[in-house]
Amino acid sequence: MEDRNTSLSRLTANPLSRVLVGLVLFMLVAGGLGYFLSTTGESPDDAGLIGQLAKQPTETARETSSFGRFLAGRFAERQSDLEQAARLMAAVLEDQPDDERFLRQAFVLAVSAGHVEKATELARKMAGTKLNNSSARIVLIAADFRKKDYAAALTRLEGANTGGLGRYALPMAKAWSLVGQKKFVEAKNAIAALGEEKGFNVMYRLHAGLINALAGDAKEALKQFKQVNKSGKLTTAPVRVQRAVLPVLQTLGKKKEALAIINKQLSSNSNSLLFVSLRDKIESDEPVAALAATPSQGLSEGLFNLATALPRDRAGNVVLLYAQLARILQPKFPLAEILIGDILMSRERFADAAAMYRRVDPKSKYGWTSRLRTADALYEAERLDDARKLLEEMGDERPERLDALLRLGNFLRFKERYKDAVVIYDRAFKRLEKPKKRDWNLFYARGIALERAKKWDRAEKDFLKALELMPEQPYVLNYLGYSWVERRKNLAKAKKMIESAVAQRRNDGYIVDSMGWVLYRLGEFDKAVPHLERAVQLRPHDPIINDHLGDAYWRVGRKHEARFQWRRALSFKPEKQEQTKIEIKLEKGLGKPEILGKDG
Repeated sequence: MEDRNTSLSRLTANPLSRVLVGLVLFMLVAGGLGYFLSTTGESPDDAGLIGQLAKQPTETARETSSFGRFLAGRFAERQSDLEQAARLMAAVLEDQPDDERFLRQAFVLAVSAGHVEKATELARKMAGTKLNNSSARIVLIAADFRKKDYAAALTRLEGANTGGLGRYALPMAKAWSLVGQKKFVEAKNAIAALGEEKGFNVMYRLHAGLINALAGDAKEALKQFKQVNKSGKLTTAPVRVQRAVLPVLQTLGKKKEALAIINKQLSSNSNSLLFVSLRDKIESDEPVAALAATPSQGLSEGLFNLATALPRDRAGNVVLLYAQLARILQPKFPLAEILIGDILMSRERFADAAAMYRRVDPKSKYGWTSRLRTADALYEAERLDDARKLLEEMGDERPERLDALLRLGNFLRFKERYKDAVVIYDRAFKRLEKPKKRDWNLFYARGIALERAKKWDRAEKDFLKALELMPEQPYVLNYLGYSWVERRKNLAKAKKMIESAVAQRRNDGYIVDSMGWVLYRLGEFDKAVPHLERAVQLRPHDPIINDHLGDAYWRVGRKHEARFQWRRALSFKPEKQEQTKIEIKLEKGLGKPEILGKDG
């Protein structure tokens, strides 16, 4: 007789449960384990959590509902739908309030979704368990900081687990808790622990400088800031350090040094609203606000620094977690909000990313950047009209800037609306007074749109201007060289240009294809084949490159392989004109080769 009390038999006793069990088995096999916590070293055992749900005492609607919410929550995590995942896991925790694994997971999701009140509530529950989670301590410390109860914050650090990122975050929390109590000497000693960690000198010097500045020791603060690099030159220091040192230089009456830092930044990014504003303040002797004027701002800065120091591709979940922790301490933190938006963009959560970017005050020094990012999110969400409206408004708002219109031109070009793109690019170029070296890419982008819009004479001038500004730029060399080959002109020069491009970008499939194609057009079929084979390896799904390889195979007598490549090219859906040409080749093959001379 079947044991109806076993976990599996009981869970599969009704059709809905059988469906849910099948779904979770699929998730486990598909690699859905520990999505959020796997990179933190605090990954729950999904099988154990499922087993816990399976051991509920009676087969009730609540049991099935709890199990379903758990599966739906894990699926939401896999989709990076943090709002839904946090809500569902909180509901599971209500059904399983004594299970620390659910508590830990619900907490991490609450923080990652930016649910401050819920995260604080769960952190308090974790404080009464055996869980020793540095992130939970940070959340509770943030609550203490808001009440200015720095002694309580310091007490929370006793017996803390310094494993993982806690090794770096907790010394920072200790230092800024001591700053809150005006114990600056002890705070400096606490932050010195970071200086002993490999690769953390910049972070240590930044916070040592900030603490000394708050303590009123501007000279020591400047000394710390200068030690972020071996040269001691602040003009080459990280941007965040440069921003932090400016009020210190003002205090010391070093106006010239402050302006040198700002002018160096503006020389490479003249449109920086932040540094333009800082320059105006320095020149008019208006005080520049401290980067960290309070303990909350100091610890928030530290958590943000940790988030930006981590590789997003391998530790994206932890980056998100620490960026949200930074926001808990400093709710209006534009850079943290932009970072979170960028992470959501990388996960294709475009609507969520746009919502996060919009949290940044559009009138702040980071408002322009956040609005450009919002346009990116709208475009990726297939909302080109909304993106266009925003960028047009921005272009009208600041008639001296090109970036909003150039972005719009790029969006239209990406959508193959080349004539519309040219119109927008032309509007932007009217604002370009004297092209500089860095403006090569503007001419390159418009040149592509002009070439695709069949306005070759103008396109060629733009490509040549781009090369005048940035000689030997590989992408321009490749595009212009390939275009000349297609137009049967300047073949000897085109070949040299593409050879130079290949030497610089050996792993770029399009550039390698151009090398093969110019050899093909010159009749050097045997030499063309290996280049085109390599290009197909690099860009296996590009129809044009596969078509080119098919042509080369035909010319060297490998006709079966040629037809195979042409069929592959068709499978990748080339443009209609190219599709027709390939279909004719499949039916009739290639005729006598038309070999071009060195001058086309």
